[in-house]
Amino acid sequence: MACLSLACSGCELAENYLDPDGPRYAANYAVENDVEAPAKLEVVTFNIKFGEQYDVAAEELGADPRLSVADVVLLQEMDAPRTDAIARHLQMNYVYYPGSVHTNGRDFGNAVLTRWPIVADKKIILPHRNPKDGRIRIAVEATIETPLGQIAAYSVHNETPWLGPRGRLEQSEAIVDDALATNLSTVAGGDFNTSDPGSVDETVALFRSAGFAWASEGIGETAGSFTLDHIFVKKLDALGAGTASTRASDHRPAWAVVEFQQQSP
Repeated sequence: MACLSLACSGCELAENYLDPDGPRYAANYAVENDVEAPAKLEVVTFNIKFGEQYDVAAEELGADPRLSVADVVLLQEMDAPRTDAIARHLQMNYVYYPGSVHTNGRDFGNAVLTRWPIVADKKIILPHRNPKDGRIRIAVEATIETPLGQIAAYSVHNETPWLGPRGRLEQSEAIVDDALATNLSTVAGGDFNTSDPGSVDETVALFRSAGFAWASEGIGETAGSFTLDHIFVKKLDALGAGTASTRASDHRPAWAVVEFQQQSP
């Protein structure tokens, strides 16, 4: 397990996991069945604040009529045990990578959960580090074998305003560039930390320029008075989106319903 503490004068140091291959955690809890392939797929993204109230989040994800039908769940600010507990509760498969150890002493990273098999996955170390403590940010990508075809799902957590809007936009560019290297239908969702004036518009324009649709358009504020959490899709049609209330985090879970695009004969 490769990690590195960065030295900087007068600031707290972050312990980062710089190995792109790990640490990696995964398990399969989905129940195999012979149900007919769904006509649509639902994606949920949820930043569970430091994973603290993961048990409440698991209950909400499983009980809310809108969230409980999700086929893909993208989680941020998680550690491995809490991710495993949520996946087990929801009976979903998952892959989780941490990017660093947070100041609370627990791993801090992203996960992709799904009802379908995960056939490949990776950690993407995003450009730029927090100028205060040198912490890195990551995205986690999982290639999912759905009954309707493979999709690439990215769980994203960009840096906070410490970095500035230009640096965070370049983190989003890294995700777009990775997604464009594949021909798969793609979902990219998570906490993009788009709190600066104009940041939402710039992020949306970046994804749209690469052929993505803003599937979560119009959902409103997701954290306080800001729209920080987004879902973008490529080679998928967005059918609807919204948020759900929560007691588990300072972010509201956001959801989007998508379907595969019809292929021309």
